[in-house]
Amino acid sequence: MSLARLRRPRVWLIAATAMILAMAWISLYTSPFSLSSFLYYTPFQRPNTPKTTPYSRTLVVAKTHSADTTWVDEVVADEDNGNAAPLSTAVYVVDDANAPLTVPMNKGHEVMAYLTYIIEHYFSLRDVTIFMHSDRMTWHNNDLLDMDSAAMVRRLKSAYIVDRGYANLRCHHDPGCPAHVRLTGDGDDFNVPEAGLISAAWGDVFPEDAMPEVLAQPCCSQFAVSAETIRRVPLLQFVAYRRWLMETELDDLLSGRVWEYLWQWLFMGKAVDCPDERVCYCEGYGVCVEHEEYDRFFRLRNEAWQIEAAMRLLNPDDDRLAMQAGVDALHGEMEKIKMRALG
Repeated sequence: MSLARLRRPRVWLIAATAMILAMAWISLYTSPFSLSSFLYYTPFQRPNTPKTTPYSRTLVVAKTHSADTTWVDEVVADEDNGNAAPLSTAVYVVDDANAPLTVPMNKGHEVMAYLTYIIEHYFSLRDVTIFMHSDRMTWHNNDLLDMDSAAMVRRLKSAYIVDRGYANLRCHHDPGCPAHVRLTGDGDDFNVPEAGLISAAWGDVFPEDAMPEVLAQPCCSQFAVSAETIRRVPLLQFVAYRRWLMETELDDLLSGRVWEYLWQWLFMGKAVDCPDERVCYCEGYGVCVEHEEYDRFFRLRNEAWQIEAAMRLLNPDDDRLAMQAGVDALHGEMEKIKMRALG
């Protein structure tokens, strides 16, 4: 049996089907969606007319009990001041069974929380759902937005998400693009340990789909999806994905890593989704910068990093003032570029 082999006991299938059908029977009286949403793939259709009211949004966050998510409350407070469609939130505490929102098993990192939210809200989704980690400041957020999760949520353009259907929140390609996970190799790439795991699990997770040679998108499992795109996938399929996560012999870390490069396939049917970085910034966040200035920003950043690395190697008595002044000057130039990009 492979590490990722999914068992399919008939008792569970019968019970799960009965539960879902009961939910469907109740939901049909309050929801415009038919029973086919549970069972059948439905093609995505872009709206024919532009939306005249603000898009509704939900921010879904996966956290441990000790993680600080006060930034989520700050964003909600900002949205409530003048936004006709305030942001709703769902913060799942993955390691506290008594939390208001929790998960059936603390496994798969953020994936368990994301799938649980979709299963529990399939028929009551907002126009756009944003899935994020709990950290406010983290290296895999967007540099031109100060690596700040709150800034990303505030500036994210809902129309961009609805038009694409799905979008990774990270604009930068590295790591993840252009051809990050090669599924047809020997699976022994030290830098991409999930390649062999995804290859082994593919037939269980996507039994109807031929496995692509490559999977690629920017890291790190933070994305936004429209309600229509989520509902292209039958509800029972999300239930099966979560069951795979609960039953796989892969540990918490690796089972989550498997999913990091599967979301674009699940929601878009695309093996590779690596949009131009500047297009992502401009259309996705309204942060627009010319090609030359964009390249210059990252040259300045890399130069600052090199000086800072050299400073860490200095002895305590060494003179750091000149080097620090150089770093400060570089950051000053970077701030000017950011201010112009932000408008």
